[in-house]
Amino acid sequence: MLESKTYFIENRHQQIAYKKYGLQGDETIVFQHGLASKKEDWDSPDVKGMTYIEFFVNKGYRCISIDCLSHGESSIPAESANYDRNLLALDIISVMDAEAVEQAHLVGYSMGGLLGCCVAKFYPHRLLSLMLGGHCPGVGTAEEIQRLDVGKLTFDKALEIFGDEGKENEWLLQYPKDQLPAIRNIYDKMEEVEGLEAGVADLNVPVLLWVGEEEPFIFGKGKMLAEQHGWDFFSVEGDHIGGFVNTGSVLPQLLAFLKTMRS
Repeated sequence: MLESKTYFIENRHQQIAYKKYGLQGDETIVFQHGLASKKEDWDSPDVKGMTYIEFFVNKGYRCISIDCLSHGESSIPAESANYDRNLLALDIISVMDAEAVEQAHLVGYSMGGLLGCCVAKFYPHRLLSLMLGGHCPGVGTAEEIQRLDVGKLTFDKALEIFGDEGKENEWLLQYPKDQLPAIRNIYDKMEEVEGLEAGVADLNVPVLLWVGEEEPFIFGKGKMLAEQHGWDFFSVEGDHIGGFVNTGSVLPQLLAFLKTMRS
């Protein structure tokens, strides 16, 4: 693990928290976490191998990890207007602006992958490459868990489904009660995927998808999309969590992908 203090920028009257590692001026990788996660998870001792941050700093990259709105040390507004896709993407861009990063590689996992797709759609000129783990562009939560019968899988519908399976309380316990209105808004945003596949497909930069092999739908859909659009693709052992924590398998392949842009 590497030490870094938390920095803050203000965007649209909200505080966005982030950490930075490595030297100013080095090629930059921006990391965006998933739902109910936080910026520190990219440098967490819970991963099975070297952490993402430590690995890439050691390889000469500058790394920035960001707390999405309603997560970690960033603001937790309850009003739904704060969670427009363009605004969530702009939070990432605002951190890049604060650090004088004109273009960066972006790594997003799960919900962070969706936010990476939003950056691709609204701010494509700011990307050097896009690496998406545990997520397929254009795929919402209902499709991902193969529950298209519910339509858009909103937060309230998810509570009903998980409640039917006896998991409602377990799912909710990870959130402080005062944070639930904010989580509801950002969870609902994960079904707003219109135009995101096209946004990524239209990028004029390299794109990579990776997924845990025990996620059969995303594994199949991700491989298909990669073949269709000419994106890179790989899989690792494990489920959705395994696709993130198995860094011994993930990190060498991310580095190999980045090296193709330096050759």
